[in-house]
Amino acid sequence: MAPAFLRTFWRAAAFAAVAFLTLPAGAEPLFHRAENQVRVVMIEVIRTAAFTEVHLQTQAALQGVCWNAAGPDSPYLLADGRRYRFLNGDKITACPARQPYADKDVMVLRFEPLDSKIHEFSLVEGQGGENQLIDPKSSKARFWNFLHVKLN
Repeated sequence: MAPAFLRTFWRAAAFAAVAFLTLPAGAEPLFHRAENQVRVVMIEVIRTAAFTEVHLQTQAALQGVCWNAAGPDSPYLLADGRRYRFLNGDKITACPARQPYADKDVMVLRFEPLDSKIHEFSLVEGQGGENQLIDPKSSKARFWNFLHVKLN
């Protein structure tokens, strides 16, 4: 009985160690839903000295998705009263071009690095996202805002 328990214990410990070591430094797995019933969730945030990387995953197939890399509708992270600018991303398309996404596809957005002491932020999709927060009925488009995302 004891050898079987020990064998199971050490296998579980080894599995946990491997799983932990595969996450990049500063990676935090999450499941934070977007506002306004947008079918997208934030699944991971990776913090480095050079950038903060946000992984978004679709929860349904989506058509016509694009991101504004610059200008008033460029996304940003808001924390402690400061805006952290969008830098670049992977698996995204810059507006006005548009891209479809299948269910469970992942997009990666990179922003200026969050200060290490920050434990809560919001991702706001630029001025359009701000306006949607203030008056949701006046917005003609659905912006992807993630409010009060908690980090360890």
